[in-house]
Amino acid sequence: MDYPKSVPSAGLVNGKFVDENPLTGTPGSLIPARWGNNVTDEIVNAIIGAGIVPDENDSAQLKAAISAIVEKNKSDSLASKEEAESGVSGNKLMTPIRVFQAIEKKLLQATESVFGWARISTQAQVDAAVDNTTIVTPKKLTFGVSYSFADNGYIAFPSWLGGFMIQWVLVPIAVNNGYVSKPWPLAFKNQCRGAWAGYSSSGNAPFLDITTPPLVTYLDASQVQVMSNSGGTGWVSVLSVGN
Repeated sequence: MDYPKSVPSAGLVNGKFVDENPLTGTPGSLIPARWGNNVTDEIVNAIIGAGIVPDENDSAQLKAAISAIVEKNKSDSLASKEEAESGVSGNKLMTPIRVFQAIEKKLLQATESVFGWARISTQAQVDAAVDNTTIVTPKKLTFGVSYSFADNGYIAFPSWLGGFMIQWVLVPIAVNNGYVSKPWPLAFKNQCRGAWAGYSSSGNAPFLDITTPPLVTYLDASQVQVMSNSGGTGWVSVLSVGN
């Protein structure tokens, strides 16, 4: 649509309509019937295209028609949930929620046979050893692991093994039939479940008499007590387990 530039009698000035000027005797522009009809038809067609019934007494219909057409085009151009999840259409716009739905559709729970997504497990889930839908990180897998390989040492296993520990100590014996206590290198969190003693020559001369084995006379989470009937001085080696 444009001004009726092809109609000389329209009296356009610089390509536009002008009013009549009685003072200068300049006539005003004429609006050809065809041009007036064309303008009206364009407006009416837009109103009808928006699904609105034309009303000559309503001067706000063109604005309403434009808004309705814009909203419809916008709605038609947006992908539906089904289109987003299928990933087939190449001419639809994706809103943030449609992007999320498309990703969610493709990301399945990971299993031994299905590539997918999985959450990082909590330490409680690792320790309980029941959940089979989360991923264990190296840090959580080795949580609670510590060790010392000294003469008095220990191995503490990960927490998901119940805090199981193995410890060993060398107890010096200088008095026959004497009771000697020594703390564990690392206190058991709950309890020492058992301890076994034997003679050792480590760090000192061997016992003179090793016919009578040493005895573990007491143990708890923090210490062990042994007694020797060897008749000499030396060392008693104690091995223990607990948690």
